[in-house]
Amino acid sequence: MAQNKRKVDAYKINIPLTIDGKLNESAYNFAIPAKDFVQIQPYNGKPSLQPTEVYFFYDQTAVYIGAKLYDNHPDSIFNYLTERDNTGMSDYFGVYLDPYNQGQLAYGFFISPAGIQLDLKAVKSDSDNEDPNWNAVWESKTSITDFGWTVEMKIPYSALRFSEKAGSDWGLNIFRNIRRYNSNNSWSLIDRKVSGFIHQEGMLSGIKDLKPPVRLALTPYLATYFEPKNNNSVSQFFYKGGLDLKYGINDAFTLDMMLIPDFGQIQSDDKKLNLTPYETFYDEKRQIFTEGTELFQRGNVFYSRRIGSSPKFSADNSLNNNEIIDFNPTETQLINATKVSGRTDKGWGVGVLNVMTLASNAIIKNTDTGISRKVLVQPFTNYNVTVFDKSLKNNSYISLINTNIKMLNNPFHANVTATEFQLRDKTKTYALKGKGGISIRGDSINETGYFSTLRFEKNQGNLLWGASENIYSDQYNPNDLGYLLHNNQVQTEVWLYYQIIDPFWIIREYNGDIWLNYNRIYNPNTLFDKEAGYEFVVRFSNNYLFYSDGKITTDQFDYYEPRVKGRYYLNPKRWLINLNLDTDQRKNLNFRFAMVLFHNQQLGGLNMT
Repeated sequence: MAQNKRKVDAYKINIPLTIDGKLNESAYNFAIPAKDFVQIQPYNGKPSLQPTEVYFFYDQTAVYIGAKLYDNHPDSIFNYLTERDNTGMSDYFGVYLDPYNQGQLAYGFFISPAGIQLDLKAVKSDSDNEDPNWNAVWESKTSITDFGWTVEMKIPYSALRFSEKAGSDWGLNIFRNIRRYNSNNSWSLIDRKVSGFIHQEGMLSGIKDLKPPVRLALTPYLATYFEPKNNNSVSQFFYKGGLDLKYGINDAFTLDMMLIPDFGQIQSDDKKLNLTPYETFYDEKRQIFTEGTELFQRGNVFYSRRIGSSPKFSADNSLNNNEIIDFNPTETQLINATKVSGRTDKGWGVGVLNVMTLASNAIIKNTDTGISRKVLVQPFTNYNVTVFDKSLKNNSYISLINTNIKMLNNPFHANVTATEFQLRDKTKTYALKGKGGISIRGDSINETGYFSTLRFEKNQGNLLWGASENIYSDQYNPNDLGYLLHNNQVQTEVWLYYQIIDPFWIIREYNGDIWLNYNRIYNPNTLFDKEAGYEFVVRFSNNYLFYSDGKITTDQFDYYEPRVKGRYYLNPKRWLINLNLDTDQRKNLNFRFAMVLFHNQQLGGLNMT
């Protein structure tokens, strides 16, 4: 299915639009709208079931968007009130803007008929990843009419990153979802036989002679906390003060700086009971670490939650006879965080992050004398991350990233250098993807390890396939500033995927895949397990959904579960099949029927739940 590069012009205005959802300004009489939307599903490439017209305007402060979403049954529009960043089961309208027009990074602004905003950032990496944790400040308003519903948006340039040298053509795609048809639509065709959607964008033309605004925000703060009385202290108030700075160095790069950061207003993590040998992963919510995330995630070696987490060392080794730990800090105090990130019009992305934390002390108490003493559990520490990324032709890229930790008057150090690349052919049918890195950590003796990942895949057409090889040495450890479930593994995988995207008979769409995994332990070089599995999904024309997956596993020699080097836990041969049927989830009342069949050699017989 060939895709043409669609284009729509933005109309320059001198008087800003009033964002009221009414589309009654005179500027609408002169602009030519984007229209003739096509379906993403169910009939990929066919005309949308309802017409849409979208107008674009700009001035020196913002891009303005007005949309008429026609609907011959306005009373049937799915219009529900939900929380921000969640459209739920509502209809929605949205745009993705790619100011650099490189198919690597796009900013998404979506809204439901009830006016619920959703903003996210789409990044080209192994796949097109959408980051809902990204937030921007923009205006919008909707209105239900006798012909459907309307939308007006004002997206200030301060919410985007662009270069005035990049040209007047921005990447653009527009989306509309009509829930009652379970129909997703786009202005520029998203061919479902092609992996990824960012590079299938059209163009927004005519935005020129822009002078990016001064982006400066200076926010001093003073916070008051109350700590209730406990066994070892009295009730007390204490205070924190600091300063946040955001400054646009130029049209492409942004400086973020925090002096004595305080994140007391950030949503706390949900507590999770974790009985596995692997660490729990938590999303980042602190604002300074969510800017420029598309750069800092290259190579899978940076996990920002390490900064400001619990101290590096333990006070247990400092205990003498009749001593207990009276106080052990659960986090380290940040005193400065500085980040510069951005991307040039030549396709170079650069990110530098530097954070400092104060020394942290535990308090040890002698139970006989009652005397307390301090023990240093983490010295003054400097964290640094530097990344370079280059966009290449055919939606390809290559990156280099380094993370580094140094401590004052302490020999411990941790340094990880990694690379990541993606190379595609001109037709974007085949892709070669890879990652690799080296970690060096320790004090007087260094521990050095490496990892490498290589993947080749066909990602266009009805039949897709791929193969990959992952190696993590037993000495590779990025977890001082990164996140890795476990090292010491060699994984080989092959997979085959088939999809039918055009409705036929009573079936609306179908997709399924089969895969084979061969896993070994790096050291000692021995078998971990072998697995084979399948997964397939069928959606019927009445929007019922049937889903099934399953796998069979040989004897598994799990060297991670015992938490003791050289020992393993034996999981015997087993197989499992899941069967699920969902009724139409658009209905107020819907059901799920599920059945699980499994067999474990240790349990014997056929088991069913």
